[in-house]
Amino acid sequence: MAINKRHALLWTLAASLALNLFFVGAMGARMLERQARSSTPPSLGWILRDLDPAMQAALRPQLEQYGESLRPARGQMFHAQREVNRLMEQDPLDEEAVLAAFEELRQVSLRYQQLSHEQTLAVVSQLAPEQRRRIFRFMTGRRNPMDGGGYRRADGDRSSRSGDDEPDGIVAPD
Repeated sequence: MAINKRHALLWTLAASLALNLFFVGAMGARMLERQARSSTPPSLGWILRDLDPAMQAALRPQLEQYGESLRPARGQMFHAQREVNRLMEQDPLDEEAVLAAFEELRQVSLRYQQLSHEQTLAVVSQLAPEQRRRIFRFMTGRRNPMDGGGYRRADGDRSSRSGDDEPDGIVAPD
């Protein structure tokens, strides 16, 4: 009987060691992946998408610098959003505080957008017309859900409302 307890203890120890090594390895891989990621800002990373590798390499340092300058504004925006969420969850709801938090969120978001737009212009102005057309090509393929075909009905199908047939995009029944 002592041998069975001993074997069970050894198997438990081996399983525990394997699980610990797995989790330590997963955390280490995640940390290494995060360090390997470029600091290209999400708001400007799309610019590199359809450019040739040489141009991507030439622009990447500038985009990384812009990413560093955008990071505080982006952090402020997320912080302001969390504050709005926190205030909206309170009971009783303090409407004045929520409105003030929304105003702060708007101001922070506008500052972030302004900086992002200025940086986008600074990068795009360095590109030749053909390169600009190439990077904006994917934007023309994006659909505006308000232009019809972008709504989902309760059954999951897309409607085919054109918006031109009736006011407010309502299609009259046959």
